[in-house]
Amino acid sequence: MVYAALSEAAAWLFYDSLPAGLAAAPLFILFIKAAGRIKAGKYRDDLTEGFLKSLNSVSSSLAAGLSADRAFVLAESDMEKLFGKRSAIVKELEIINTQTAMGKRIEDALSDFAKRTEISEIYDFAVVFSVAMKNGADLSKVIASCTGMMEDRRQAENEARVLIRAKQYEQRLMCVIPPGILIYLRLSSGSFISVLYHDPRGIAVMTAALAVYVAAVILSEKIGDIRV
Repeated sequence: MVYAALSEAAAWLFYDSLPAGLAAAPLFILFIKAAGRIKAGKYRDDLTEGFLKSLNSVSSSLAAGLSADRAFVLAESDMEKLFGKRSAIVKELEIINTQTAMGKRIEDALSDFAKRTEISEIYDFAVVFSVAMKNGADLSKVIASCTGMMEDRRQAENEARVLIRAKQYEQRLMCVIPPGILIYLRLSSGSFISVLYHDPRGIAVMTAALAVYVAAVILSEKIGDIRV
């Protein structure tokens, strides 16, 4: 619904005509996909953060002598208190614990979790955990070691993001300025830019401007997406 409203607004702003705006529909689709990637990136970051905290809980339970299955059950309870029942990590832990309660091995449940999320940290942990289970290793120490390395990686990513955070805010502010200027001109001096509307050459210019604008937004977001 929000994306439809944005498309309508863009059609009015750049073309003053919905039929003419349909010619730039592929650009709107790109914009929607870019917004979806930003949302998915935030979801992945939140899930990874929750997963690392849940591993700390699991490691503590294992050190206390509990089984791996029971440790993940307690981790679900701990994460629910920390993030809330509707959080991504609680939902995923609930799936894992439901699978193990039905007789599935914990390492297989974690492997399914890694495949669902397609997050490299979770996949790497699932592989290491499976090998540790097969070889009878000290799971508490293995998980503590894995958690330490993943937290170091996250810290490096966060430090890099902090360095560019101010520039990201500037970039997002700059993304608002071009449409803002166009809105101002349309409302205050419509006749000044009327040549850009309802004319093939004007529509071509506005389509090119919209293409450059969308490309700039997507490119700037990709530059700011720091992964270590």
